[in-house]
Amino acid sequence: MAKNLSVLLIFLLAGSQLSSQQLSPDLQTLLPTLNSADSLKALGYARYQGAYHGRQLEATCKLLDTTGQRRVASYIQFLQHPGEPEPTTVQYLRDTISFGTINEGFILLDSFVVVNTGNHPYVISSSKGSCDCTALSLPKYPVMPGDTAVIRVEFDSYKKAGKTLAGVIIYDNSRPNRRHILYLSGNVKPRGNVKTIIRS
Repeated sequence: MAKNLSVLLIFLLAGSQLSSQQLSPDLQTLLPTLNSADSLKALGYARYQGAYHGRQLEATCKLLDTTGQRRVASYIQFLQHPGEPEPTTVQYLRDTISFGTINEGFILLDSFVVVNTGNHPYVISSSKGSCDCTALSLPKYPVMPGDTAVIRVEFDSYKKAGKTLAGVIIYDNSRPNRRHILYLSGNVKPRGNVKTIIRS
């Protein structure tokens, strides 16, 4: 019992120290300028960064380290300047997923990783596949400069027997073309013939 009480006390003290961290100067300036809609969006983004303090944006931001607070400040600045996002540069760690040989009907789950190497938030506006065999899960928030994001991809090999090269176009604010083309490449082994048995 005493051991559990001491663990709880340490946890509470650590929590009080975390909540007493100071806001960065940028956040001290930016938070009062938010309208209620943008405040909720910023709160969602702060939670996405790993902090949670109910519905209190300032208290939630105080739980973040310096890097997390910098990201929230960048996100708020992004919210306050709607419209076409500024161009930035990005690097995809790979632009092709080579999946080898899989059996027809198999659903492949994999991901692409992108790094924002520029000076402005990286925003994916939409995506389009070369066929209905691919589905993407795009980042919910802009990728801040220096940060990394994962784009999850699902490839359904049903009726895709043979050599396959499926393409996906990512429409974004990257230089120079405002788009990236990603590929899934491999061989889909056809199903065997289905035998029908008729009983009389």
